[in-house]
Amino acid sequence: MKLPQISRLLLILLLVPLCAQAAGTPTAPSRAPNWYDLELIVFRYTDPSAGSMETWPANPGMPDWDSAVPLNPNGSGLPYMQLASSSFRLESDWQRLTRSSDYQPLLHIAWTQPAIDRATALFVRIGMPPPAAPPTATAPTPAAASSADTSTSVYGTARLSTTGPYLHFDLDLVYLGTPAKVSIPDSAQQTVSGNAIPLVQWYRLIQDRRIDAGKVNYFDQPLFGVLLLVTPSKVP
Repeated sequence: MKLPQISRLLLILLLVPLCAQAAGTPTAPSRAPNWYDLELIVFRYTDPSAGSMETWPANPGMPDWDSAVPLNPNGSGLPYMQLASSSFRLESDWQRLTRSSDYQPLLHIAWTQPAIDRATALFVRIGMPPPAAPPTATAPTPAAASSADTSTSVYGTARLSTTGPYLHFDLDLVYLGTPAKVSIPDSAQQTVSGNAIPLVQWYRLIQDRRIDAGKVNYFDQPLFGVLLLVTPSKVP
């Protein structure tokens, strides 16, 4: 029995892909990921009463530092390569924060990387743990302020990824600062060589959200905040 002309054509259209698969015809290569430059500024609020109305856990947990990858040296041409300060786009924002009596900038860093799917994207290390900070995910007990420089004691992990057609950013930072109270009672001090030294406390910021490339994105909690700028880049 002869098949009608339209039925034969439909059968051919159905069989051609199957025959190509059986013959081992390679599929089209996946599209290369887009690359982006990321620039990040961490700053703290200088108001002595900042965070005093909040209840802060003594054990906020710590970022998973061990599982994150370090940034590669500038000039290496590798993914997650740290960028030189000469390429900073947020330098004017850093200077404004420096001049303001309301803020104190703590960290300014930039790097370049491809944006890949959220399921496989890597976390990178931001900053460096102070001597008093354990690199693992366990939280420390309060330490004497002399054990770390509280003006720069911020570190953690960050991840840029894609969720469908959108960019997504995960941030997990901890800041080592003085207890969030207007005044520090005697019970919150440690005596070292006869001198009363204020104890310090860990504060954590964990946020993840969709972001827009080319716009300054803002992350914050009552004691410190982050400015993030993500811009398209060329593969090194």
